[in-house]
Amino acid sequence: MGDNTTSDVKALTARLDLLEAERAVLHTLNRYGHAIDYGLEADWVDCFLPTGAYDLRFREKPKAYNPLQGTPTERGARHVGHAQIAAFVANHTRAPGRWHKHVLVEPMITVTGDTARVQSYFLRVDHEDEGKAAIRSFGRYLDRMRRCADGQWRFEEGVAEIESTLFR
Repeated sequence: MGDNTTSDVKALTARLDLLEAERAVLHTLNRYGHAIDYGLEADWVDCFLPTGAYDLRFREKPKAYNPLQGTPTERGARHVGHAQIAAFVANHTRAPGRWHKHVLVEPMITVTGDTARVQSYFLRVDHEDEGKAAIRSFGRYLDRMRRCADGQWRFEEGVAEIESTLFR
């Protein structure tokens, strides 16, 4: 009976560890949206590893797109390291100058040890003229994350595939 109990406890512990890891990954995903919408720049940058990357990929690159300190790519820009990521978020719109919400939907989280892959949908809802709300863009996030020594999960690479946008 001792072997089964030990085995059961180990299985239960492994399940609990996985649930806690998934919950911590989800916390970082939520922190990302809250920080960018309200201009919490240091919080947003802290969602990334110091060597992490943030990659914007437009299905159709907007005509007037500015890579904001990133490296231009065929369909957007890549921002590598905290300096470029900070430059990006410093120039991003935020409340109260521009009210919007980055909404994360249906995250699928796969944790393997201290790494995670996440696929999720997103939409950005903006306050428009005359008090109307509009979906300004939508697409999906393709993220790679790592658990850090402080227990926080951070992006190794955050990819925003922007499938549709009202930005011109």
